Amino acid sequence: MKRIVMGWLGIVAVLLMGVGSNGWGETKVRLQCVYPEKAYVGQNTIWFADRVKELTAGEVNIKIFWPDQLVKTNEAFDAMAKGMIDAYAGSMLYFSGFVPEVNCEWLPFGWSDPKHAQELYEKHGWLDLMRQATRKHGVHYIAPVGVASMGLITKFPVNSVDDLKGKKIRAVGMEAKIIDVLGASPVAIAGAEQYMALKQGTVDGTNYPFYTIGNYKFYEVANHIIRPALFSPGIVEILINQKLYESLSEKNRKAIDQAGWETFLRTVELNPKYDEEAYQVCKEKNVTIIDLSPEVVDQLRKKTLPLWDEIAAKSEISAKLVASLKAYLKEQGIKIE
Repeated sequence: MKRIVMGWLGIVAVLLMGVGSNGWGETKVRLQCVYPEKAYVGQNTIWFADRVKELTAGEVNIKIFWPDQLVKTNEAFDAMAKGMIDAYAGSMLYFSGFVPEVNCEWLPFGWSDPKHAQELYEKHGWLDLMRQATRKHGVHYIAPVGVASMGLITKFPVNSVDDLKGKKIRAVGMEAKIIDVLGASPVAIAGAEQYMALKQGTVDGTNYPFYTIGNYKFYEVANHIIRPALFSPGIVEILINQKLYESLSEKNRKAIDQAGWETFLRTVELNPKYDEEAYQVCKEKNVTIIDLSPEVVDQLRKKTLPLWDEIAAKSEISAKLVASLKAYLKEQGIKIE
């Protein structure tokens, strides 16, 4: 009997010799991405997963599941906090009821360049503040991910604020509030249903990444892009369950955060390319690009400023994020009051 017991102990010891840095061997992470595999966010999520595997020497392996394969998108944050899924790549706007601070990443005419967004997260405390915001819910904010310029794609020309009055624009969450204060009527339609909604006239336009004019063939159902974009770039996020994250070794936690930040820097460099591809499609498909005058942009910004104060009042962290953004814009010589 003693030999049998010792034999089993030996087997267990051998198994434990192969454990990973968190004490439990290879860590497999189930990540659900809200976007399809071929979408730009999907491709950058794949890049992130590959980079994590490389930086952790295979100790952390991320398996990506695509939209709704594990849970419905609007259930993903709660599912992740409870450990039903391990990680998430996509917009947190779906979860603004849990994390109101995410609306700060979607303040219209905030940053006007991916490099500006990078500076805010890296040098003005935004990354740390967003991590504080999600940590309260059992979720670790790994990194932001840029989705290129995101603004109005319409079936009608926009040259002034008045041109938006009465128009139906597909928008959800924070975007819907922005469209409303600009005088248009927001319409909540799933992303996958936009093409038919534009084609059938259910909506007159959408607020979406400009690159979709080509990738989603919106040039067939819309004929104007309005610049500047409301968000340059739009931001989505990579998140992971806090307990799982903390169960990893310090080395592997740092590796995951590094992979996330490198993914963000990758999108900072790629976002202008995505925009240029969109503008080239516009030229080829006779989609008119309208550049609003500085005076009109100033009018639009003033109309949306009350939203900034509304969002700042949601939480102490939100107030810090908004104050930081206002201070940064002032440094850039941009008048926002």
